[in-house]
Amino acid sequence: MTTRDSIENLLIEGQHIIQQAEEQLDMSNRSQFMMNEDYRNAQLELEKLAQSINKVMTSANAQQREQLHRFQLVVNERLNDMILDQVDVTRFE
Repeated sequence: MTTRDSIENLLIEGQHIIQQAEEQLDMSNRSQFMMNEDYRNAQLELEKLAQSINKVMTSANAQQREQLHRFQLVVNERLNDMILDQVDVTRFE
C-alpha cells in the first residue's frame, strides 16, 4: 500500500508541474505559437508525471486510486492541450 505522504508529495510536485505547463501554454498562445525548449521540457515533465501516477496507482488503496485518477485526468488534459498546440504550430509553419 502506498503511503499517504508519498501520494501527497506526488500531488504537490504534480501541481507545480501542471502550473509550469499552463504558463508555457499561455506564453505559447500569446506569442502566436512560438515553441521553445521550456515548452518541450514542460511537456516532458507532464509525461513523466503521468507515468509516475500510473506507477503509484498500482499500490494505492481505492480512495487513493480515485484521487490519483482525478489528478491523472487533469494531467492528461494539459498534456493533450500541449500536443494539440504543437500540431497547430506545425500546420502553420
